Amino acid sequence: MKIIIIGATTGIGKALAELYINQGHEVTITGGRISLLEEIRNTYPERKIHISLMDVAEIDNARLTMEYLADKHGGFDRVVINAGVGFVKASFEEEIKTIDINVRGFTAIAQWSYHYFKNKGSGHIIGISSLAALKGSPYAPEYHASKAFISNYIEGLRLRSEKYRHHISITDIRPGFVDTPMTRQNKGMFWVASPQKAATQIARAIETKKKVAYITKRYFLLAILMKLLPTWLFVKIF
Repeated sequence: MKIIIIGATTGIGKALAELYINQGHEVTITGGRISLLEEIRNTYPERKIHISLMDVAEIDNARLTMEYLADKHGGFDRVVINAGVGFVKASFEEEIKTIDINVRGFTAIAQWSYHYFKNKGSGHIIGISSLAALKGSPYAPEYHASKAFISNYIEGLRLRSEKYRHHISITDIRPGFVDTPMTRQNKGMFWVASPQKAATQIARAIETKKKVAYITKRYFLLAILMKLLPTWLFVKIF
């Protein structure tokens, strides 16, 4: 299996890359820090690992890089789109950066991937969204909105594939709290999973081609609660 992971330098992306590498897959990893990508490749010298710098906010360059990597390494069977950012008490500039990466960048890669797999005749797109997609937030409205976009966008791609029989599998991964550099700035986290545990459950959801998967599984219960709570109670609790 040939897999590319967009955003694999730390956290979930890195853990998922290492899991697939250990399983013997041919893995391409991208990110903004070449030293971290090289560190992963050097850890597994006997494995088939390709690395590439990529800033998804530079959407034209990111799409050209996808094209280049697909041609150079003989194509892909799965595209995992994990690149994303989030800030605590974001400034206006940070809110715009969140949209540039989480929305525009995601769209650039997802849209490219869909048309690539459509032409190929099959494939699997995995979007790393969040439990945050289910509800707005008084603390990080831009982040929650960006994740809602991701979940709705890839649902649309899934419906398109089913309607027109493009034979493309689409999986929406919605993690809760995972111990990553991005989430460590948050206070009051609970049910925190290690990146390795999250990656194991994500890989299982991908393998079974789930449409939507909450990571870890217990967050499915919180998802139901978030949907049912009236606004006044949600604000009071969260």
